[in-house]
Amino acid sequence: MKMIKGYSLIEMLIVLLIFSFLALISLSFLSSSTNSFFQVNSKTEDLKELIIASEIIKDDLIHLSDRPIRNKYGIQKRSFLLAVNLVQEGSVLEFVRYSSSDGAGQIGSLQKIKYVLEDGTLNRYTSTFLNSPYSNKALKLISDISELKINDPLTNSISPYDFDYIPRLLNFNIKIKEGFFNKIFIVSNA
Repeated sequence: MKMIKGYSLIEMLIVLLIFSFLALISLSFLSSSTNSFFQVNSKTEDLKELIIASEIIKDDLIHLSDRPIRNKYGIQKRSFLLAVNLVQEGSVLEFVRYSSSDGAGQIGSLQKIKYVLEDGTLNRYTSTFLNSPYSNKALKLISDISELKINDPLTNSISPYDFDYIPRLLNFNIKIKEGFFNKIFIVSNA
């Protein structure tokens, strides 16, 4: 009878042990890669939200009009309302803007714009007519805001009696989750 040469039980256990260590190492690498992917994806979504909000705010400030804001009864208020202190909740910014038009030299229609901080989300409300109330449906711009401050870096204080005041620059300081967003916008019609 011939003996067939094969692997012993100890050799097989050693090979299984080596393969199990390799599997554990590759599984931990796969787990960390998956966690990194979801973190990067979350940061990318936050960054995309900031970019879109920044473009909307920039477009609004480029098309800012010096017309006074009116309430729903037609009573005129200041042409540009800005909450200059640190805002946790409530109205942040309110002004009139004109929509861009296709014609040369035409300013298009006028709209009231109001930015409101509600439950940690910066919302943009619009009104298609100067005398009408703002729409109930808001455009959500930035979420998870813990602090928001908007100021004019060129002036130290804004007089409540200057009804024609429109700043040349607006500095947005927003604390989001664990990060900060700081951007200066140019107001073109100031």
